Amino acid sequence: MVKEFVICTIILILIFVGNGITQGYSRDSIEDINEKLTDLREEMYKEEVNEEKIAKHESEINKQWEEMFSRLAYYIEHEELEKVSTNWENTKTYIKLKEYDNAIKEVNEGIYILNHIEDKYSFNLQNIF
Repeated sequence: MVKEFVICTIILILIFVGNGITQGYSRDSIEDINEKLTDLREEMYKEEVNEEKIAKHESEINKQWEEMFSRLAYYIEHEELEKVSTNWENTKTYIKLKEYDNAIKEVNEGIYILNHIEDKYSFNLQNIF
C-alpha cells in the first residue's frame, strides 16, 4: 500500500514539474514573439516605412517561429500551430507585396491566435473544469 502511494506521488510530482516547464517555455516564447510582432506592426504603422527594418523584423520572427514551432509541436495541438503558421505566411506575402495595411491585420490576428494558445494551454481551474 505504501509503495503504491509513493509511486502515485512521484507520478503526480513529475506531471506538475513537466507542466511547469512547458508552461514556462510556452509563456516566454509567446511573449517574446508577440513583442517582435508588435515591433513589426509599429514599423509598418509609420508614415515613412523603412523596408530594411521590416525585412529585418520579418527574418527574426521567421527564424524564431521555426524554432518555436518544432518545440511547441511536442505538446500543443498541431492545428493551433498551423493557424499561426498560415497567418505568418500571409503576413510575409503582404509584406513582400508592400500591402502593409493587410499585413498589419494579419499581424494583429497572429497576436490574437498566440494569446489564445497561451490561454488555452495554461494550467488553471477554468481549463481543468
